[in-house]
Amino acid sequence: MVQYIYDSKGKKTGVIIPIEVWEKSKLKIIEMESSKDRKKDFHPSLFRGIYSNMKLDLQQEARKLREEWVRI
Repeated sequence: MVQYIYDSKGKKTGVIIPIEVWEKSKLKIIEMESSKDRKKDFHPSLFRGIYSNMKLDLQQEARKLREEWVRI
């Protein structure tokens, strides 16, 4: 579960993500940076499926994200 950190004024200042998500994302970023034919464009499709092995209730996660937007 992704967790957000807020300052005393309610502004997002940080984020905490599960270590397995960080490790997978970090490896993909390293691969992109070290690639010989590296492009400067960001390709979200490279990160497709990083949550696939996690047991998440996607409906609940979507509700949480909407609540974050409403709160701001």
